[in-house]
Amino acid sequence: MATHHHRSGRHWSTIPSLVVLMVGLLGAVPLAGTGPAQVTFPAAPGPGQIVVDEASLIVPLHQVDIEGLAGELKREHGYPVTVVTIRSLSAHGAAGYTIERYTSEMLKGWPPDAGRQAYGLTLLVSADDRLARIELGSAWRGVHDGRAREIMDHLILPAFRRGELSQGILAAVKGFDAMGRGRRLPGESLFGWLIPEFLAPADQPWWFMPAMIAGLVVLVGGAVSLARSGRRGLAWAAAGFFGAILLSRVIALARGDDSGDSGSSSKGATGKW
Repeated sequence: MATHHHRSGRHWSTIPSLVVLMVGLLGAVPLAGTGPAQVTFPAAPGPGQIVVDEASLIVPLHQVDIEGLAGELKREHGYPVTVVTIRSLSAHGAAGYTIERYTSEMLKGWPPDAGRQAYGLTLLVSADDRLARIELGSAWRGVHDGRAREIMDHLILPAFRRGELSQGILAAVKGFDAMGRGRRLPGESLFGWLIPEFLAPADQPWWFMPAMIAGLVVLVGGAVSLARSGRRGLAWAAAGFFGAILLSRVIALARGDDSGDSGSSSKGATGKW
């Protein structure tokens, strides 16, 4: 009898140890739904791929046009265009993210691509959030932030507000194409009917004619004043000198000879409709 009592006591003495072990195991395994959601991103486009239409926003005909425009821009100028659509940020576990942060982390999370990082033109559309983001590569100069803003405000958002998301995305790529080639954006007029097309050819940057006119005004004023005597003429001569510098700078910029820091980062543009 004594032996039986001893074995029973030993059996009960192991229960606290088992309880401690189970509690430890439960503590080591997080309960489902208690941890933070894992932020995910659309798969990176494959070689030669331009569109990642996860939200199925782009109609086939527009996708053909997008791929044609973007492919030609890449071949001729080396500027890669990427179009990404998602249903929502929350669907990717990024409900607390801004679209700027999500786009930036998406691009950083994709396999390294020197062309996209430097000269990329990326459009991300989050359909249910009604948000769009243009992200420019680091080599785009700061002046192009304004162009990205114009593409967003004048080409993308008007179409999106009409419910024409596919058309707005195509318009964005047309804007990227014009921006990459240094041309005016589709539908963008230069002083309207006051400046005929032959005076402002479409293959020149959008700012070329305004800057050229300003420089010419200063030069003409300086030339007229040089024909006169007195201090006023000397003042105009100085203005003419600076006008010549301005013109030379404008022409150099139009030809792409700017010696500025091409590595400065660009913020792009964000829109909500």
